[in-house]
Amino acid sequence: MHFTISENPNSPIVCNVPHAGTVIPEEFRQDYIVDEQTLTHEVAYLADNDTDALYEELLRFSSFIISTISRVVVDIERFEREADEPMSVVGMSAFYTRTSTGSVLRTIGPENRNILETLYRDYHRAFTNLTRSALTRHGSTMIVDCHSFPSTPRLYELDQQTPRPDICIGCDDYHTPVALRDILQDNFRALGYAVGINTPFSGTIVPMEYFRKDKRVVSVMIEVNRKLYMDEATFHKSEHFFRIGKNISRCIIQSLNQFLPAC
Repeated sequence: MHFTISENPNSPIVCNVPHAGTVIPEEFRQDYIVDEQTLTHEVAYLADNDTDALYEELLRFSSFIISTISRVVVDIERFEREADEPMSVVGMSAFYTRTSTGSVLRTIGPENRNILETLYRDYHRAFTNLTRSALTRHGSTMIVDCHSFPSTPRLYELDQQTPRPDICIGCDDYHTPVALRDILQDNFRALGYAVGINTPFSGTIVPMEYFRKDKRVVSVMIEVNRKLYMDEATFHKSEHFFRIGKNISRCIIQSLNQFLPAC
């Protein structure tokens, strides 16, 4: 099992943490043609480092699913079909074949591709089940898509604009109510954070079973600028890590509680 699942029947919140993982299972290592040092760097460079711990206080109040596998093995949040995934043009669809600098990362044989597709689908099936359970129990559910992002745009990123905000709120026109977006924005700004809406990253995850079909499934993506909580050169947590994590989690919880009575 390459993901951690926890169901809280008392909470309508479902958190998705897809990019904290750094594990490369042994059966996939033969696919990579880069050296070990390059591979180790790519894993750390592309991870949403320590987001499972950064959002810990929020996770204690919610159901959640966390991927422990590195996104260089399978990127859970990308579309499975390359034709649907914009990042496929740089070799970074659900199954990466290129590094962050554009060089060849790996070749994927048919057998391992089948295994990777199974991992991808198992994760999404579990995520859908958590969402369905919360929806059945509470009549609605709120998905929080938990991420972080680098302070400086990476070469492969579509949005190269700088400076970047402290917090990015990712929204979907169908699944993210304007009221929730505005509450989150106001509360983060009240804490002194610069906030971007759908910048530098946009959208938020919703299981395909409900995507653009059921407004009872509310979803919002929260992205935290890594400069706030880590040393981006070494990938190590900064001295501010726990304070920032508490601020972020408590702000999200406060915002969701404010939104609930109005929805």
